[in-house]
Amino acid sequence: MAKRRRFTPEFKAEVVFEALSGQSSQAELCRKHDLSDVQHL
Repeated sequence: MAKRRRFTPEFKAEVVFEALSGQSSQAELCRKHDLSDVQHL
């Protein structure tokens, strides 16, 4: 079984800021940060 990844509050804030700034699409952010596109940002 794969080990579950843990994200720091700083990482989460960075990704949310990028999403809200509109500089990148959700799909681009998922690829950039190696996240599943079914996870909600």
